[in-house]
Amino acid sequence: MDAFTKACAWLFPQHCKLCHQSLRPAQQLCDYCCAQFTALTDQGETNLLLRADVQRQFSLPDVDHLVALDWYRPPLSLWLKQFKYEQRAYCQRAVSQLLAQQFARLSMTATWSWPDTATVIPLTPSRLVWRGFNQVVQLWQEVLPQSLFDVNILDRRTSYRPQAKLNAQQRRRNLGHAFSTNKTLHNQHVAIIDDVLTTGSTINAAARVLKQAGASSVSAWVVCLTPKETVQ
Repeated sequence: MDAFTKACAWLFPQHCKLCHQSLRPAQQLCDYCCAQFTALTDQGETNLLLRADVQRQFSLPDVDHLVALDWYRPPLSLWLKQFKYEQRAYCQRAVSQLLAQQFARLSMTATWSWPDTATVIPLTPSRLVWRGFNQVVQLWQEVLPQSLFDVNILDRRTSYRPQAKLNAQQRRRNLGHAFSTNKTLHNQHVAIIDDVLTTGSTINAAARVLKQAGASSVSAWVVCLTPKETVQ
């Protein structure tokens, strides 16, 4: 740790966002709170598509493997909103810290294998200009091996209404032919990363395009799953 970082830590001490215990520099959550956090994939099934409750809520015929930290509920739901709409960087770092822990655990399981590449759901150009950043890239870029990242695999074909303002039926119709790719993905395992899986329409539409481009399997890695009762 350099002298400047030490001085900042002394002048502006950081505290855990959950228990308010003092932290080491670069942390947003203490070791105890991280250890106590139980991800959905820590509950006996690393592929959430094999869970009956997930199967009942999401239709993902073109996705082969699903990973998520938790259901869309506090504290993760609050941190995601505050980072996405208020640019609170400490919220991003707290979520990324939990994601890094989750994937460190997953990588030690006997059935885990890293994909050939990982990509993001792209924003439309107008959305990117309005927001100023792609929050998904920010959340995941410090979590995954940089050699996996290829943010340019998927393209948006047309501008469309924001998914957050639509119900489930409107989301499916809205996506239509939203994505395209000019990549050849023959026999590759591709992971799509996102922040929230609401109905699954967006990720499944992207997965379909990747398989049409030759991908042999597609995983979806998200921070949160939205409970069905909160989706109109």
